Amino acid sequence: MTAPSPFQHAAVLPLPRWVLGPGSISSLPSELALLRIARPLLLSDVGLERAGVLTTVAAFLPASSARYLLASEDPTCLDADQAFAIYREAGCDGIVAVGGGSVIDTAKILAALTQAPTAGARGLLGRPELIGPGVALLLAVPTTIGTGSESSPATGLHPDENTRAIGTRSPFLVPRSVVSDPMLVRSLPQRLIAATGMDALAHCLEGYLADPPHPLVDAIALDGLARAYRNVYAALRRESDDARQELMVASFAGGVAIHKGLGPAHAVALACGDQRLHHGMLVAAALPWAMEIAAAKVPAKSDRMAQALQLNSRFDLAPALRALNVSLGLPSHLGRAGYRVSDPDELVQAMASSPFNRSAAYAPTIGEYRAMADTLLF
Repeated sequence: MTAPSPFQHAAVLPLPRWVLGPGSISSLPSELALLRIARPLLLSDVGLERAGVLTTVAAFLPASSARYLLASEDPTCLDADQAFAIYREAGCDGIVAVGGGSVIDTAKILAALTQAPTAGARGLLGRPELIGPGVALLLAVPTTIGTGSESSPATGLHPDENTRAIGTRSPFLVPRSVVSDPMLVRSLPQRLIAATGMDALAHCLEGYLADPPHPLVDAIALDGLARAYRNVYAALRRESDDARQELMVASFAGGVAIHKGLGPAHAVALACGDQRLHHGMLVAAALPWAMEIAAAKVPAKSDRMAQALQLNSRFDLAPALRALNVSLGLPSHLGRAGYRVSDPDELVQAMASSPFNRSAAYAPTIGEYRAMADTLLF
C-alpha cells in the first residue's frame, strides 16, 4: 500500500474571492451580485458606527438590508443568537460582516445557525460535525489588520462574558468573498493596529511552523510574515496607507496559515482570554517565548523564518520580536498589563491542554508552560 502524502489532510484549501486596494469597498455591489445576495444582514459593531465606517459601507448595500450591531469587543453566543433572530425575521439571504475578528467570528457562527437553527450558537461551538455546506453566504469586510478571520476556517466565540472563547474549525466557515480596503482602517486606534498587526505576524509564524507541511500555505505564510514584520510599525502613522495595505495582505496570509494550525503563543492567548485583554496583545507577549523554544526545537524552520526577516540567526527571532513589541508599546508582562491569575495550576493546565498544541511543530511541556507563566504573569 502506498503511504499517504504528508500533505493529504491539508490538501483541500478553500479560499474566498479577494478584492484588495484603496476604494475597493465600491466593489461590494458586484460581489453581492456574484453571490446572488439581495437582502443581506449587515453585522458590525457600535464602535464602527460611531467612527462613520458603517455610513461608508452602507452606501454600497441594498436599501433593504437588515442590521445587527455588537456592543462589546468580546461578543458571546447571545449575540449570534440575537443576530440570527433578526436574519430570519428580515428574510435575509446572506451576511456582510464589517469589522475585526470578533465581528467576523460571530458572523461565521450566525452563518452556521442558518443550517442548524435548533442547535443554538452554544451548541455549535466545538462541534464542526454540525456545520455543513448549507451555511449562509458570508462576505467579509475586515476593518482591522491582523485577525485573519476573513480567510480562515476557524472561529472563536465566548459562551458568556466570563468564560474563555471556544474555537470551532470547518472549511464551510471560510467566507465566500473578502473586500480589504485600507481606507476603512484609517481611523483604527494605534493600540489596535499594533495588537492586530502582531496577531497577523503570529498567525503567519505559527502557521508556518505547524505540522504537517503544506508547500502552498508555507510559502504564503512566509510572505505574510515578512510583510507584517516590515510594516507593522510604519502602519501606526495615519498617513501610511501603503503600510496598512501590506498588513491587510499579511492578515489574509495569516488566515490562510491557520488552515494548517497554530501553536503555543495562541495556546497562551486562549487560556488567558477570559479577562477582556485584547487577543493580539496576549499573543504578542507570548510570541518571543514561543520562538525561544522553536529556535531550539525546530531549527530548520526557524532558520528559514530568520532568513525571511533578514536576521542573522534563528536565535535572533525572539529578541527581534521583543524589540518590536517595545516599539509598538505592547506589554511584555501580562500581569502588569492587568491579567490576574486566580488558579495558577488551572491556567497552566489550560495552556498545556490547548488544541493549538496538536498542530505545533513542538508542543511545550507543562513544565515549559509553567516557566513561561512565571515569566509573563507573575
